[in-house]
Amino acid sequence: MLRRREALALPAALLSQGLVNAAALTQPMPYVLVVPTPAGGPVDRVARALAPELSLALEGAPVVVDNRPGAAGKIGVQAARRAARDGRTLLAVSPSIVSVNPVVDKEPGFNPLSDLDYLGIVAASSGVVAVRSGLPVKSIHDLLRHGQALAGNMTYGSFGGGTSLHLQSEELLERLKLRARHIPYKGEAQLLQALAGGEIDVVFYATQSVIALVQSGRVRAIATTGARRWPLLPQVPGLNESGLPALRDYHYQSWAGLALPVGGDPARRSQLQQAFAAASASTALRQRLAEQGFEPATGDLLDMRETVSREIQRNRAVVS
Repeated sequence: MLRRREALALPAALLSQGLVNAAALTQPMPYVLVVPTPAGGPVDRVARALAPELSLALEGAPVVVDNRPGAAGKIGVQAARRAARDGRTLLAVSPSIVSVNPVVDKEPGFNPLSDLDYLGIVAASSGVVAVRSGLPVKSIHDLLRHGQALAGNMTYGSFGGGTSLHLQSEELLERLKLRARHIPYKGEAQLLQALAGGEIDVVFYATQSVIALVQSGRVRAIATTGARRWPLLPQVPGLNESGLPALRDYHYQSWAGLALPVGGDPARRSQLQQAFAAASASTALRQRLAEQGFEPATGDLLDMRETVSREIQRNRAVVS
């Protein structure tokens, strides 16, 4: 994938060699969508689904996805912030990047509420609480009793210490007044294989990737984390349906959205906001996202800045 500087320099080089004519250079200038996570992950999948629709809304201007993973998203964020403030560099973000890492990292390198200008949330995704098949647990009530009996020796997995899944798991355990041992893994694929292999007892937020394991009987889904039942497993009740007072108002969703580094041209920002709104509302994008287990942003996720601010406060309460 071409970096932005290379993409902009290429036409001039070809013109100097007589390989293109001047008319070809009248094509719209490209936009770069920086994704601070590896290719294939949830944020990347949303970004790649959005890019062609955003390009259409920007009158055919190319939207080039540029993966810059590493350092819990900091590498990608800083790459976007170092780019020219011409409104042609966008940034894909998620809770891990803007509401978790700035809380757990003493030097995140940016302020999520003052250094980024939020365009909006593209898609959300709830998940399921999943346990290994050999665990004698079929409901959240069973999990509560089992965890209490093990007196802190039940194990749960996450993507690593200080990640969104780690904090969400600790928050849920605190609500349930349970203790459990945290086992970190590198990514969702490794985490789910560990659960299916019996290395850990429970994962408190598993996405669409878990479905094949549930269908094969290697993993059992016992509850959903969203405010509504999961369309992918409609027979599994929500945590807020459990009747437990501690979970009456509980819900957890991850999401992916777009931001700009602050300080750009207001007119370009307005153009991008309109293009983002048009792209997000497109039927093609919604179908593409639904096929991957994502849902459109609704309710309190519609105000992205408020969502980030609220989640920062929620995560600070967990780590305090």
